[in-house]
Amino acid sequence: MRKNILIFGHSFGPQFIDINNQYTDVFDKNQFEVTVVYLTGEPDEAIRQKHTADEVIFLNSPKKSIRHLKMSVIKKMLTLCRKKNFARIICHRYKPSYIMMWVAQFIKLPPCFFVMHELNTLSSFARKMTVAVLARETMFFAGVSDAVRDDIRRSIWRVPAERVITLHNMIDVEKTESQLLEKNAARKHLNLSADDFLFGNMGRLVKNKDQETLIRAFAKIKPACPRAKLVIVGKGELETFLKNLAQELHVASDVIFTGFLQDSFRYMKAFDAYISSSSQEAFGRVLLEAMIAEIPIIATAVHGVPEVVGNAGPLIPAKNPEKLATEMLNAYQSSSETLQHWGKVGYLRAKQTFSHQKFMEIFWQLPVNQSI
Repeated sequence: MRKNILIFGHSFGPQFIDINNQYTDVFDKNQFEVTVVYLTGEPDEAIRQKHTADEVIFLNSPKKSIRHLKMSVIKKMLTLCRKKNFARIICHRYKPSYIMMWVAQFIKLPPCFFVMHELNTLSSFARKMTVAVLARETMFFAGVSDAVRDDIRRSIWRVPAERVITLHNMIDVEKTESQLLEKNAARKHLNLSADDFLFGNMGRLVKNKDQETLIRAFAKIKPACPRAKLVIVGKGELETFLKNLAQELHVASDVIFTGFLQDSFRYMKAFDAYISSSSQEAFGRVLLEAMIAEIPIIATAVHGVPEVVGNAGPLIPAKNPEKLATEMLNAYQSSSETLQHWGKVGYLRAKQTFSHQKFMEIFWQLPVNQSI
């Protein structure tokens, strides 16, 4: 009889489907049956089919039911836990973790992993108190990077450091490679010229992604880089501001805003270099997608980013358009052989350090998983 595993998440955005599959695939289907539960979101058969889990449950909880104590959801999860008798529980983000901490007040739970994907998730006084009062010895708190892990250790009370660990986000190398469009096809789809040198950036147009610094750096190099274009993929609250900034800096015709693109990583090979300009980044999964596409990387040395990039590209201070402009100019002036070299360095790092196989090794080496 197979043992039951619970993966409990907040919502089913594309990133979290991939992450839940990352955790599902750790468990041998001959020995384990995996149930994925989503706190919010209506039942969706297309979403269900994207999972590798045995069962996907949509609680479709309204907003008011997940505020404050969340008793109705706690009761549902308590019933499910009694029925399934899970051997391991993995929660992504705070609210599912909070709910399972409350469930543990009524029944004995197996070892639980509460995975945090952002910085400062547990820094508020209310959350510090919740963890201090409700956490049990079988509960482990994990950050998706060492930076997030260290942030958790600084934030919470009464949980020893050895129960706060790192469980990196990983990438399905083969699946990602198989979905990438080749350079010319990607450019054609995006209506981009085959002759331009394209700097790419993907992400929400929000403050912490800091496309403002990126546009300012691009404006500095544009006079010396006549073939250069900057392609920004994504949408967000700062879109109008950023477009106006490009206009003010006289580069509006060379900064291309594509808006939101479904499965945007598929177009990564369109770029000659990928730029991560974030001022805050817990991990930086898009960097792994660029590395698998063999695109050279320039990134800011913030929080979890250095752990991802390693030696695969230059790391620069955040909010420094001068330093960023210098590295962008270096990339523009590099030979195609040099760019290909750095692309391959990144690819090998992603494959060796952030593959699903590597994650499986790390997960099963945890002492708490030796006796499952």
